[in-house]
Amino acid sequence: MMKENQVLLMGIISVLLISFSASSASATSSSSMSGVMNTSSATKMCFGKPTPYSDWSHCDMRYMNLANRDLTGINLSGANLQGMRLYATNLSGANLAGANLQYANLNVVNLSSANLVDANLQYIDFYYADLSHANMQNVNFHGSRFPTANFQGANLMGANFSGADTELCNFQNATLSNADFEQANMFGDDFSGANLTHASLINGNFGGGGSVAGANLKDANVSGLNTAGADLSCIGNPICD
Repeated sequence: MMKENQVLLMGIISVLLISFSASSASATSSSSMSGVMNTSSATKMCFGKPTPYSDWSHCDMRYMNLANRDLTGINLSGANLQGMRLYATNLSGANLAGANLQYANLNVVNLSSANLVDANLQYIDFYYADLSHANMQNVNFHGSRFPTANFQGANLMGANFSGADTELCNFQNATLSNADFEQANMFGDDFSGANLTHASLINGNFGGGGSVAGANLKDANVSGLNTAGADLSCIGNPICD
């Protein structure tokens, strides 16, 4: 009788151990599956040829050469475009929200009406770039260079141009409220009709024929701003004629 009880007890223990092991395996599998699903927004390897209006979102495209291509309306949101050569590329109407373009060559690029919200645009050359009517709210342009770029009608609210070189840029009718141009070189920039309310222009260089004709500088901080030779027929600020 005692022997039978021992056999029965060992059987119960075996069943319990098997159940526990199965439960643990199921939990591990579920946890691993969850981890895979959570990486869906990360950059991925993509193959093929980028074409207008195609979807290359979240693709890893670092250091690719797509110069002189027509990529109108392409979806590059969340993509890693670091160091890419996009010289004279047509990206008008493209979606680059959250994309990483750090160190890319964007000289002569067409980004008119593009979505660049939350994109990384640091340390980029934008010589002769067309950024007209693009959406670049709160973008950080630290270390980038923009001489002769066209920002006409662009949404640059809260953008950071501190220390940047925007010489001879066109900011006509652009939205620049709360933008930061502290210590920026704005030599000859045209801000005609722009919204610069609450912008910071501290210690910037705005001489040499720059213009804020018709621009709204209400509550803008212009402390130390060099305005020699500039058209100051703006409104809302003591520096305005």
